[in-house]
Amino acid sequence: MTTTIGADDLLRLRMHTQRLGADAVAGQIGGGVPEARPAERVAASVRHMLAMQGQDWKASRWAVGIRTPGSAVADVAAAFNEGLIVRSWPVRGTIHIVAAEDVGWMQDATNAGPLVGAPKRRAYLGITDAMLDRLVEVSIEALTTHDSLDRDEISTFWDEAGLEWKPNWRYHLVWWLCQNGHATFGPIGETGEPRLVLASRWIRSPRSLTGDEAFSELAARYAAPRGAVRATDLAWWAGISVPDARRALTLAVERGSLVPLVLDGARGAASQLWADPEALDSAGAVPDWLLLPGFDEHLLGYKDRDPQFDAAAHLNLVVPGRNGVFRATVVRDGRAVGTWQRSTRKREGVAITPFPGEHVDPDALRPHVDRWTAFHDEPGIPITIRELDAPREVAARRGHQRAAAEASAEARERYAGVLDRLGQ
Repeated sequence: MTTTIGADDLLRLRMHTQRLGADAVAGQIGGGVPEARPAERVAASVRHMLAMQGQDWKASRWAVGIRTPGSAVADVAAAFNEGLIVRSWPVRGTIHIVAAEDVGWMQDATNAGPLVGAPKRRAYLGITDAMLDRLVEVSIEALTTHDSLDRDEISTFWDEAGLEWKPNWRYHLVWWLCQNGHATFGPIGETGEPRLVLASRWIRSPRSLTGDEAFSELAARYAAPRGAVRATDLAWWAGISVPDARRALTLAVERGSLVPLVLDGARGAASQLWADPEALDSAGAVPDWLLLPGFDEHLLGYKDRDPQFDAAAHLNLVVPGRNGVFRATVVRDGRAVGTWQRSTRKREGVAITPFPGEHVDPDALRPHVDRWTAFHDEPGIPITIRELDAPREVAARRGHQRAAAEASAEARERYAGVLDRLGQ
């Protein structure tokens, strides 16, 4: 018999499995810390989530940290430096943080979508097949003879090989190297960001999954940390077709990893959910407050973001101009109720902007800001509540659009298509 759950149950289940439930938050703020090494606990959090959005490097580290009690930004760096986690493009052509052993099989299972549009993109950029082959060859040679390289360093080898390349090619070429499993971003460099490494050398114990086994694993491990999901959620997140997503979920049910659910009050496909059976009886309370980073899986983990977010009312406040760039959110009782940022003005500290009609209590948020500052080793940061200023929001949005229009060629290439990849 299929279990029926309500919207409140769905929210509670999602928060619990994302390690954002009340018990997990209590552990962050003052509870005990497990005895495993910090880098291993960081890797375990990433492995639990299967993959976590990585567009914003600083935000992605906090996404890991908030799910790893007692961790600090240095622990995330240690997990990268030890080869436990990497930064690459495992699904839908979008960069994520992922456990090192998982990136290869995930790409094999989902690459059809991201790669199908690559020739058209290269034609637009003016990259011929012969030039692509030569750039890949030179890049692999460089990564073979060097432990790691950053984007600037790898492009110097293109220069030394006498290749005439354009600045707006570089993002596509680095993406192509990683998307095809030649390279990945591994150890942290002097700039504080991961450096390119040869994937075959850096990833010591890659998993090998193919066919139905890979699709079943993808469905089970995507759904388990996201509570209960629809087939359209998996299809969007993984960049696969809805029929393939349904088949993958069915395979996961057949192996006992997932069970089907029905959402009370919904109709048709919207009522059909899948969840990890072990999570159904263990979901606890939803925390009063959270400070989540931009691009967090709390929202980005699903195509349909109810019940965590009222997209109809607030999408333009979280994604200004619907440009695909998700702001950091203030979450109350599991739902996004505002945005926040580390202000450039020292006296403002963490600046919080509630949505219209929402009240944010700075005293209630103080422990969460303190946890964020402890993670980044920036103690004593104040909290400022900003009222939503419609003219200022409009001006900021226009300013962002002007800045995007004036961005460098590489930046334009880097963010080309991000709106489509984020499902907006």
